[in-house]
Amino acid sequence: MRTASLLTILMMIPILFASTTLASPPTNGSTTIVSDSQTWEDGNLNGDVVIANGGVLTWTGESQISTDSTITIEEGGILNLDNAVLAGQSSVSTLLIFDTTNIVIDESIQDTAATMTIYFDINVPQQAYLNLTIDEITTNEITGTSFETTVDLTDEFLIEVDHYYPLPFGITHIEIFHSNAELSTTSAEELSQSGGSLSWNQPSFHIFNHGTVLSESSTLTGANISCEHLCHFNDSSLIGSGPIHVADGTHIGVNNSLILGSRTDEDIIVHDQATIDYEESTGTGGYTDAWIRLLSKREIHVNAKIATVVATGIGYNGNTINTVINGDTDQSTWFVDIGTNEKKRIVEWVDGTGTYNQETGSIKITVESNWGDFIKDAPAPKTATSNVNVTYPSLSIDKIVPETVTADTGKTHYVMVTISNTGTISANPNVRCYTNGEEADTTANTGNWDVAPGESKDVPVSWWHYTDEAATLTCKFLYPDVLEGVSNLIADEDGQTSSEVSWTTAEEVEELPILLYGIIIAIVVGLGVFVALSSRRLQIKEYIDLEEEHDEEEHDEEESLVEEESLVEEESHVEDSNDASEESGEEEIEDFTWTDADGNPIVSVKEE
Repeated sequence: MRTASLLTILMMIPILFASTTLASPPTNGSTTIVSDSQTWEDGNLNGDVVIANGGVLTWTGESQISTDSTITIEEGGILNLDNAVLAGQSSVSTLLIFDTTNIVIDESIQDTAATMTIYFDINVPQQAYLNLTIDEITTNEITGTSFETTVDLTDEFLIEVDHYYPLPFGITHIEIFHSNAELSTTSAEELSQSGGSLSWNQPSFHIFNHGTVLSESSTLTGANISCEHLCHFNDSSLIGSGPIHVADGTHIGVNNSLILGSRTDEDIIVHDQATIDYEESTGTGGYTDAWIRLLSKREIHVNAKIATVVATGIGYNGNTINTVINGDTDQSTWFVDIGTNEKKRIVEWVDGTGTYNQETGSIKITVESNWGDFIKDAPAPKTATSNVNVTYPSLSIDKIVPETVTADTGKTHYVMVTISNTGTISANPNVRCYTNGEEADTTANTGNWDVAPGESKDVPVSWWHYTDEAATLTCKFLYPDVLEGVSNLIADEDGQTSSEVSWTTAEEVEELPILLYGIIIAIVVGLGVFVALSSRRLQIKEYIDLEEEHDEEEHDEEESLVEEESLVEEESHVEDSNDASEESGEEEIEDFTWTDADGNPIVSVKEE
């Protein structure tokens, strides 16, 4: 690690030039404060060590650390481990075993009847269905805290594990009793295995770093290491000392080092925005990740009081989350937590094979309203707290123009309202108009206010006012509850106001009512029709009488004379009829033309 190596050199400068004092760790359970530069070589620790601001402790050699002893490096202090071996006295490891776990035993001695005992960390129940195949011989449904069998140590052999127990359990150690009465014990961390996971149930001692820890070619066994500030391990081994916790905002460097065994499923836990350099190093492997980035929480704050949230591909297992935001007037409540468990808060990791992975989750926030649905799609943030903003339309009512400056009270008056959307999202808003602070009688509630991004349009509105006065019309947006809290993000709260319109009541004219006019016209028309019909009936009656007289005279006179006399009589009759018609005051009579069987005209009567 280049950066960490540079920091190491810089940190070592005061160590090289400071005067050092030879001392030793406490052994009686007391507390030792290091405020100057000291060097400890070997020596067992039983108690507490505090490296104060300005203090430098260089530790070399092999040391046994009593259970629950602590080493605290305060801000400004330095712990320099130089070829040191710090081993916890009560460090107990466990090899977690799975279906794929294989353990190699290689004693390489001539002993065909040695006794091997395998010790478990739990009392294995029958429902675990633990089967062990040892040198190709299988024993089924093993129970209890240990299992004993006879083995041939002449050649290397394999222990193959098969079980169905859902809870983690493992082997703490294996004892082999040789035929010559020699007993050998192999701890879990010393076993040659594959497919298992080395674990420590609890740490032996603690290192709390608020300053600087520099480890060069050193070994720590059974330590609980907390890095609140710079930790750097170079060519070092950490056995049963995981997980190492790296606090938010700090840094850890692991270079050419070995981390073997952890109390969890990860060797190193990088919290929130801490940084890590992990180069040319080996972790526990198997089901234990080399390192993970774990968020303390995953709160996503949005600019929406009420919204639905769908998150996919979240965390270590790629979870899908469906939830809602239902906040109150306090905007601090407008958030959703998508990190409800640790797996969902792991956003980056290097697995047991050394492969780097990171979450590729996405989040979709939807605000549903009768104005339309407003949606935000975004990658899922990989921080403890984050902001994801929904995009809303940007609306305005630009102007309200009345048709005229005067209007008749109680009658329709037209206004033109101009609405614009300068945003990137379409909307179909609700608009209401007001006069004197009260909602006016208008057609604004039924207007076509649908407006596309970049569009400006005029919407006609009818307005009725019922008081003689000068009045203005103010139009603004009426927000649904879901958008009420973000109205300031959408439009100006004040809306727009028209110029004054003078409303007056028209003066009444003292004339006959319109209904009376209508009655008179109907009477006149009716009389005209009656007179016309009566004249026509009279004309037809006179014609019939004339025809009867003509038939009587036809027996006495010749046909030619009859025709002449008829013609004369008809003409005389027509004249008499005309005279009678004129006397009665009739205006017009239609023409009548009579024809014989051949279609020739007989007589014609015409009003002159």
